Amino acid sequence: MAVVSTGFIVFDLCLIIGAAFLAALVYFKHSYRYWKVKRVPYLEPTFPLGNDEYFFTKSATFAGEAKSWYDQLKARGHKFGGAWSFYRKVLVLVDPDYIRDVLTQDFHHFANRDMFVNEKFDLQGCHLFNVRNSHWKPLRQKLTPTFTSGKMKMMFESVMQCCDHLVEHLEECAETGENIDSRKTLSSFTIDVIGSVAFGVDCNSFSKEESDFRKYANLFFRPNFLDYIRLLFLKLFPDLARKLRLKIGNTRRTKFFRDMVKQTIDHRIQFKVTRPDFLQLLINMNVEKDGKEVLSFDQIVANTILFFVAGFDTSSTAMNFALFELARNPDLQEKARQEVRKVMGRNDGQITYEGLQEMTYVKQVLDESMRMYPPLLTLSRVCTKDYELRNTDIVIEKGTSVVISTLGLGRDPEYFPDPERFDPDRFSAEEKAKRHPYVHIPFGEGPRNCIGLRFGVMQSKIGLARILSNFRLSVSLKTKLRNTLDKKLFLLKENEPIYLKAEKL
Repeated sequence: MAVVSTGFIVFDLCLIIGAAFLAALVYFKHSYRYWKVKRVPYLEPTFPLGNDEYFFTKSATFAGEAKSWYDQLKARGHKFGGAWSFYRKVLVLVDPDYIRDVLTQDFHHFANRDMFVNEKFDLQGCHLFNVRNSHWKPLRQKLTPTFTSGKMKMMFESVMQCCDHLVEHLEECAETGENIDSRKTLSSFTIDVIGSVAFGVDCNSFSKEESDFRKYANLFFRPNFLDYIRLLFLKLFPDLARKLRLKIGNTRRTKFFRDMVKQTIDHRIQFKVTRPDFLQLLINMNVEKDGKEVLSFDQIVANTILFFVAGFDTSSTAMNFALFELARNPDLQEKARQEVRKVMGRNDGQITYEGLQEMTYVKQVLDESMRMYPPLLTLSRVCTKDYELRNTDIVIEKGTSVVISTLGLGRDPEYFPDPERFDPDRFSAEEKAKRHPYVHIPFGEGPRNCIGLRFGVMQSKIGLARILSNFRLSVSLKTKLRNTLDKKLFLLKENEPIYLKAEKL
């Protein structure tokens, strides 16, 4: 009798699984007709991935697959086109005029980023990058004063001091002939910078013992199997995920930063300590004169985490590839070095905040690095109210995801001839004036562009200037020159480590 009962259970279970699979197949196939019905050119999807390349990704948003979508649509002569991420419809923008419309001209139709957030049950995961609807604009207005040029000048000395650890580390490597792991080295530098300017903490990530900051920073980019499952669920079923009270962040990581913020705030208030850093600026604005709270503790925690992640990863990526390309092109490296030394010569041999603004070729190096290797592989928005595409009768419905491939734009030979060649002169004032302004948008554009772009550029230029003025770099034989990129993460990462050699000047 037990065997019979077990057989019925197995049969019923198979029946349920089969019915669920059939229902999913029918639903997906129905979704895959969407762009055809709308008379929008589209890429042919395949069940169940749609046009995605991987089942599991390291992001709850679009990643490197958008480059392939861009290339295919561009090759067919389309200015935009439809694709699918599993069953979710996606509009892929190719023409820079449409990109300008979405990011700037008609921004009010696309104010939300396509990024999971649970405003009700994950307050410390709601930061400026992912907040939606009516929440983002007031928060942006509150945080904007912390990123003015005046505030950047205030943080300049802290960044310069953090460079001392970087230079000391490179001096040791130059003396011993040791291979330099470029990303690890530059990540240590930017973690030290963000630890200092965000929390007022001396991390010294170059010490032999791994700092807590580096350990928890790594949690952002080393998902385990359960993280993969959770990220896939957040991507496919965001509304259900919110009802289930799921969160985007890692709980251990959030607790570490929450405790760090609380301890720092308590210490400064108790002992009346002030520092010229990001957290102090948030503390100072937290209470208005009439006693009303400007930023809650949860908002301070969430945006401090954002500042930490965005500040250390995007800048280290930009510098990592800039140094890699300069090491491969010694003539360009020497040209950048001569500019740095010339500017320093006008400032008693020092790098100053004002002098940094004069290093235009170093900025061109940085821009060219971000063209070839944009720190954010994609920009994504969600249509918040029905929108008719300009010069068409096509209506993009509310809830549709819109994707822009920064990597696709940067490697497009129409805008950047011979796109695989590293050429900082592409970003001279004369050359920039010849191009559409929306083909190079590594920090986004419009009202929701990167609020910290001034800080990111400043710390990257300081790092490059200090390295170039002290060392001559070459590519180690340990480096695989044909680097490939990790397409599973929307923040750019290389699959093969870059190793450099340094010679003290």
